[in-house]
Amino acid sequence: MSNASEVRHVLIISDSKSRRIVPLTESTYSIGRDPNTNILLYDRQVSRHHATILQVTNDQGEQPLYRIIDGDLQGKRSTNGITINGKNCLSHDLKSGDEIRFGSKCYANYHIIINSEDLDSLKEEECQSDTLVKSDSLDLSLFKTSMNQTDEEIKPDFLEIGQKNSNKIALEENYLESPDDLASLTQGNPNPIIEINFEGEITYLNISARVKFPTLQQDLSKHPILEGLIVGSSTQKGTSFVREIQIEHAFFEQHIHYLEDKKAIRLYLFDITKYKTREAKLTTGKDRYRLFVEQATEGILLVNCETQYIIEANQAYCHLLGYTTAEIIGLSLHQLIAIDKAIIDQELSCVTSETPYFIKESIHRHKDGSLISVSGKINRTTYQGQEIFCLVIRDIRDRKQAEEQLQYQALHDPLTNLPNRESFNQKLVLALDHAQRYQHLMAVMFVDIDSFTNINNTLGPSIGDRLLDSFGKRLSSCVRTGDTVARWGSDEFVLLLPQIKNTEDTVKLAQRIFDNLQVPFILDDHRLPVKCSIGIAVYPQDGEAGETLLKNAGTALGRTKEQGRNHYQFYNPNLSSEAALLLRLESLLHQGLEKKQFFLHYQPQINLKTKKVVGMEALLRWEHPSLGIINPQKFIPLAEKTDLILHLGKWVLQTACEQNISWQKDGLPPISIGVNLSAREVQQPNLAEVVARVLNDTGLDPQWLELELTEMSLRQHLTQARKSLRDLKNLGVRIALDDFGTGFSSLGYLQQFSFRTLKLHQAFIRDLRGTSEELGIISAALAISKGFNMRIVAEGVETEEQLKILSNLNCEEIQGYCFSRPLPVKEATVFLQNAARGSL
Repeated sequence: MSNASEVRHVLIISDSKSRRIVPLTESTYSIGRDPNTNILLYDRQVSRHHATILQVTNDQGEQPLYRIIDGDLQGKRSTNGITINGKNCLSHDLKSGDEIRFGSKCYANYHIIINSEDLDSLKEEECQSDTLVKSDSLDLSLFKTSMNQTDEEIKPDFLEIGQKNSNKIALEENYLESPDDLASLTQGNPNPIIEINFEGEITYLNISARVKFPTLQQDLSKHPILEGLIVGSSTQKGTSFVREIQIEHAFFEQHIHYLEDKKAIRLYLFDITKYKTREAKLTTGKDRYRLFVEQATEGILLVNCETQYIIEANQAYCHLLGYTTAEIIGLSLHQLIAIDKAIIDQELSCVTSETPYFIKESIHRHKDGSLISVSGKINRTTYQGQEIFCLVIRDIRDRKQAEEQLQYQALHDPLTNLPNRESFNQKLVLALDHAQRYQHLMAVMFVDIDSFTNINNTLGPSIGDRLLDSFGKRLSSCVRTGDTVARWGSDEFVLLLPQIKNTEDTVKLAQRIFDNLQVPFILDDHRLPVKCSIGIAVYPQDGEAGETLLKNAGTALGRTKEQGRNHYQFYNPNLSSEAALLLRLESLLHQGLEKKQFFLHYQPQINLKTKKVVGMEALLRWEHPSLGIINPQKFIPLAEKTDLILHLGKWVLQTACEQNISWQKDGLPPISIGVNLSAREVQQPNLAEVVARVLNDTGLDPQWLELELTEMSLRQHLTQARKSLRDLKNLGVRIALDDFGTGFSSLGYLQQFSFRTLKLHQAFIRDLRGTSEELGIISAALAISKGFNMRIVAEGVETEEQLKILSNLNCEEIQGYCFSRPLPVKEATVFLQNAARGSL
């Protein structure tokens, strides 16, 4: 393989403005539409910072290569991406011939030029493109001069042209009979053509010769063009030869032809000034060194093999380490390389004149003491009569920084800069290994922000993101050195305590978190009090594998939320069995919805005075083909722990409204239909939209729909409930407070929410004996309903005695087995028909 110094890397770029060549010599290039990028692309489809090219060393440590990545070094990707040979890529190690597309009309071809054959092939290919500008070809020629070739190998093209002209001249001699014939063919030639006779008199000058050599006719034989051509001409007659001449600062190649039959000497001249200048640079040892060493972007260091002292260093290396040439010469190699001397000596011992040593990564010491990451190779050779090591060094700090940035981004959450799941799992593996080896406790804690969804939906994602970032910082301030706080996803964080003395350590940490959150978050004009729920799993009793600990901590977090939030919960095995049951039940519930295993029963609500049905409550039932009828008290609480309760609730609402409109179409008196709302449904920001859509689809007048909710569902999500109930009231829907008397029964709730109905819980009716205490409670409830202008329905009335007591207390509406149990659709329809005929 060719040496690194012989290799040239080239980008040929085509865009809306031009087609041009960019030699790649630096370690990093930014590419894009921004004028500040290293390589500017003229195309509106190109991003401002579309891509980045980094110089890397391959695994074998041979030639340096270039890698292109999508976007900038801060991880921001381009809008349209990059395509390499027709395939979309985020990162790609470039190979010679690769086509890179930045947009539909902007692309680049990458080439590696190793020898003159590669260059000639590329020139021939590019010359066939009618869009390549003239300067591009000249750039390619400059590459050719930088290859390790002899002077004969880099012989300029004009020599070949001159040879062709000579052949043409030989042919012309047979046809040109007079100077007039010569003039007709040569006057327009851009190269000077001159003819003299054997006496030295000028017999012909073309236009180019007159312009370039205005003193020729005056100087004659004294002029460098004619000097020495007549003396001894007898031996030269009938011959031709070529010589070089200098006229002031210009150089010419002069082709001389003695035409004996015409008694004339014909001269052709070709300007070779620029080639002589280039040749002089390449043939002068000091200039050659300056061209290839001083101008190199890589640092080059020559070290005496025996003493290991510096004898030469180019400007690139001196600049890299902050020394002048005078300061660095004479220093020891060990003063510059910041690794152990034994390692340096071992590496140098591997270097021979035939086998270079490749440095994948090393550390050199700057003059100010800072350390610089480099790569390169070491050769052993002879220089000025002494054995030396030649070190070619490349600064890889930009590449290292880019790699570190990419590595950081892969292991950290971009919003909070906390470790992400991948990073946390790596740390968890190490912590478990240490805990198993040294037999100590460790813990995993899940932390979830309570009501974050409401904050995000109300104040917007910008405030929500800032709250997550601030919350992460609060958590980090609570943990010990060595503990890990990571963002798990959304509003959930996870803590790793790699070593604890006992479970009390986790309790103390949870309490520190709760205490820290006593101070509200201040974001712009918003003062946000935030609470959280915590689930804890401890190694080894709650699991010996990382996945098990995480699962059990998550299960404990779920139980904390069920128990009212703003607290912590330790994992216990019973939680897993319940979780497994919940998972199985969720699957069965999904199947039940798909296979229409659910149905509704309807229980009448009766006015005691009029003996008329004033409403029906829709009650959900489930009949599984193998399990039979499943008690609602078993499956509804479990369903409320999953999102499936939302699907069930919507189905119940739709079905009940359709049935009510069906009864009205059958001519039955209109009555309200009661539908229970779960706590999860009350949390929905779009609850009113869902209800409005169902009413619109079924055609039911909103006044005939009564939605029942409990005091507990209000307390859990008071702000959202207040908004949802206000929107429902605006629709014209009735709202009932169910199970009145079992909670705090706050009069404040009755004042805040416009309830149409209070439903007295059956616990007050079931054991009703008529004692003064019982009568006092019921009377108070009746007085409250009357004071707030609400109807009150007593639930669970089963006996005549209960009915009589309630009647005496002027409780007008009841619901219970005393009149009817919950009925299937057909039986409920018959009941309503009988009631309409006055046959209750």
